[in-house]
Amino acid sequence: MKGLWRLSKPVLGRDAVTVFIGIVRIIASLGFVWICKRLVDIVTGVSDAPLMDHVWIMIGIMLVQIICGLSYNYWDAYNVVKTQNQMREDFFSHVLGSRWNGLEAFRSGDMINRLEEDVSVLSDLICTRLPDVVITVAQLVAASIFLLTMAPSLLWLLVLLMVVAVVGSKMYFGKLRVLTAQIRAGDSEIQQHIQENLQNRILVLTLFGVGNIVSRLSDLQDLLKKNTVKRLNYNAVARGFMSLGFMGGYAAAFLWGIFGIKDGTVTYGMMTAFLQLVGQVQRPIAELGRQIPAFIKALTSVERLFELEDLPPETSSGEFMFSKTPGIRFENVDFSYAHGESDSKDNSGHGRSERSSQAVLEHFSHDFAPGSLTVLAGPTGVGKSTLTRLMLGLLQPTSGSVYLYSEDGTRRPSDAGTRVNFTYVPQGNSLLSGTIRENLRLANPKATEAEMIEALRISAADFVMDLPLGLDTVCGESGTGLSEGQSQRIAVARALLHPSGIMILDEATSALDVDTEERLLANIHSNYKGTKTIVFISHRPAASRIADDVVVLHDNN
Repeated sequence: MKGLWRLSKPVLGRDAVTVFIGIVRIIASLGFVWICKRLVDIVTGVSDAPLMDHVWIMIGIMLVQIICGLSYNYWDAYNVVKTQNQMREDFFSHVLGSRWNGLEAFRSGDMINRLEEDVSVLSDLICTRLPDVVITVAQLVAASIFLLTMAPSLLWLLVLLMVVAVVGSKMYFGKLRVLTAQIRAGDSEIQQHIQENLQNRILVLTLFGVGNIVSRLSDLQDLLKKNTVKRLNYNAVARGFMSLGFMGGYAAAFLWGIFGIKDGTVTYGMMTAFLQLVGQVQRPIAELGRQIPAFIKALTSVERLFELEDLPPETSSGEFMFSKTPGIRFENVDFSYAHGESDSKDNSGHGRSERSSQAVLEHFSHDFAPGSLTVLAGPTGVGKSTLTRLMLGLLQPTSGSVYLYSEDGTRRPSDAGTRVNFTYVPQGNSLLSGTIRENLRLANPKATEAEMIEALRISAADFVMDLPLGLDTVCGESGTGLSEGQSQRIAVARALLHPSGIMILDEATSALDVDTEERLLANIHSNYKGTKTIVFISHRPAASRIADDVVVLHDNN
């Protein structure tokens, strides 16, 4: 609840506008009840007030109601989308900036589901449902006071009927909350399943089989349907109680008026007012009852979003760009992943748990001197990727130190703040959907066309200029439409556009033929040797031939 209040604070001003419009609408609504009563009393002879004056008053009240209704809907939609966008951006920014520990706490599909569905539910709660509660309470109080002036006993009867109906319909709060949490988790599981298999469609077609994957989706959807049906059943019972309360209230108001007319204690105008006021008393009570399941659903979303917010942020001493080419020094570094996950990778490049408590690095020391070109080699799982992550400040050593330094004596520990000094080309296809130009400008939004063409030339990706659309050629998700080797070279060109003093290339030529690889390496060597510190992770001999140093890692280093 404290977190919900904190998230609501930036929206309170806009919510106040929503409540104001709602209050004006309530006043107009009660004014309409009053004018209807007056008009009926005038035409039945109970009152001798001028008829047409009251007709014009009724028309004015109706116009106010129309304006309030339109304004309320417009402002509510505006408030929701503004809040939703800001909230999604804040949570997304926090997730991207959270500390990376080698094993992600949440799968990408689950995160997307939370950032879309749960943010939408929470925005609706803050912007619509909470103001509605205030407006509903105000309507209940105002309508009750109005009815109290005419028939106090009828008011208490209506309230009693609706309270019984609400209490009867809400006997399953705990079960509704459990079911809502299960449904939200089921939504996330389905989204994750669809997303992963669409991303790995070739693997599905060649290994798993479409039938198996669709069958798994069917099982997940059946479970979701089962939980949804259970919740629908509980809600059906609840709606039955509410309908009983409404019908009982209207029957009570109608019969009260009928017998009052017979006894001469109720006028036709009062009868008209009774039938309108019964809804204005009952509806707020019913609405407050309906808000409870919505509130339960929203609290589940709040909890799921706060799990993302609880991800610890990266630690940083502040962004620092070296004025001269920096080097990287490891001094007696030990490193073990939490929970024992190893240095091996899954398809996304994230560490996966494979060993229990064995250290990945032990007493490792090395100086990647400023302006040097070092090849990092060794079998899978010995710590090459871990070294890269330590350089980038994604991980911090268990003991020892990793820091960047330059020949002028400047020194900074490797963390999120020093990452600005790096250019990094990860393993695999790292292009995003969009044009080649858009991909290149991700690294440097201000890059000119000449700079992009030069980066493509150095990375042996000048084939791009021979494509029919050149830089405006569209590539799909993960570079679909280009070969793996073409995508790798464009990824290298993108990295070259990023202004930095250190370049890390992680198996960046693994999909290239020998001639193209040697041309790319020769270009990098001739253009950046001495001006950038280059670390090349590779098992291939071409990189070793131009390297100043080759570091071969083994088990236990």
